[in-house]
Amino acid sequence: MTDQLKISDLDLSAYVDGELDSDRMRAVEDAVSRDAALGDRIASYRNDKNFLKTIYAPLAEHSIPSAWIELARAAPNPAARARRTWRILGAAAAVVVLLGGLSFYEAGNKHTPAADVIEAALNARNGEEAVRKVITVAGVGEARRYDAALVAIVGVKVSVPALDSMGFRVTSLKFYEHAAEIQYRDDNGRLFTLYLRASNGETRFDQFQRDGLHICVWQDDRISTVMAGTISAAMMQRLASLTYLGLSA
Repeated sequence: MTDQLKISDLDLSAYVDGELDSDRMRAVEDAVSRDAALGDRIASYRNDKNFLKTIYAPLAEHSIPSAWIELARAAPNPAARARRTWRILGAAAAVVVLLGGLSFYEAGNKHTPAADVIEAALNARNGEEAVRKVITVAGVGEARRYDAALVAIVGVKVSVPALDSMGFRVTSLKFYEHAAEIQYRDDNGRLFTLYLRASNGETRFDQFQRDGLHICVWQDDRISTVMAGTISAAMMQRLASLTYLGLSA
């Protein structure tokens, strides 16, 4: 077995975040010294982390408002349902993710949010939803030709996110009656899906695990998104943050 197979994405993410114990850290550094590809992946993770910190630096310099934290934890607080743009929701939750690390994932994993949009997203991912059109694309450049179709569905100006820096490339778009799914795959064929539809008016943010899938739900009063993949919690955090940056690009 090669070192690249022994070192997981979670190991690399934890290494970048300084969360590995000394033995595992040495193992990663030893593997990187003999595998340039691993070094490139670490550099990519660091670039993503630095980019996100730069984007959210003005917010991170201040304490996070309690209302934002309640919103990010999907607290059933009527005040949290006040109208706000989905970009602010994404920024607030991303700051919590960046500052909270894996502990935020564990907190979000204590409960599973209401299943309506989640079930729809998983049905779409599993091919159990009646699809109207499937479009195969060769990358994000080609996929963005269909941004207008996404806008028509969700009612918010969005763009197909580029996740290539995390090793996931757009392979197809699926359009349903009132929703859309963007599919990404990495070099190993792992599927990452982004499901989009108009919101039912509720606000929520959560991450949890179901049947081997890590799932992240972001929703405000205008747009609902569900991300799912057989990836680590740390990888999901990074992909979720990059997804929201990409959607609003």
